Amino acid sequence: MGAVVVGVIGTLLGVLIGGALQQRQASRNRTWQREDSLINAKRNSYSEYLRSISASYGQAVSGQRDRSEDGRLHAAMAEIEVLAGREVSEPARDLVNSVSEAHSMIAAGASVEEARVAEVDRRRYEVIELFKADLGLKTHP
Repeated sequence: MGAVVVGVIGTLLGVLIGGALQQRQASRNRTWQREDSLINAKRNSYSEYLRSISASYGQAVSGQRDRSEDGRLHAAMAEIEVLAGREVSEPARDLVNSVSEAHSMIAAGASVEEARVAEVDRRRYEVIELFKADLGLKTHP
């Protein structure tokens, strides 16, 4: 009778431990899936943000600034503010304001100092490095 009780208890413990391990693994899988979804959403927002800056510059240089890219840039910025922390979103927001101002001046034919364009471009590269770091990609030293 004692061997039967030990066998039943051993079986029940095996079932409980196996169930607990399955729950733990399922929880880990959900966490990994959420993290993957967040990284993909960030990657898409960061790409759209950078693409919009480039397209906005193209519009400004061509003198055909219809500001459609500004709208896309602001939409991407709104997503970044939701998805990323302040250490990423604040410099990105500051860059949006600088880019919009500089591109408006370029499109209007105003004389824009080369140093100012270089400064905006330098800040764009800094934001790119922040995006890479946020995505866990290798950044340049």
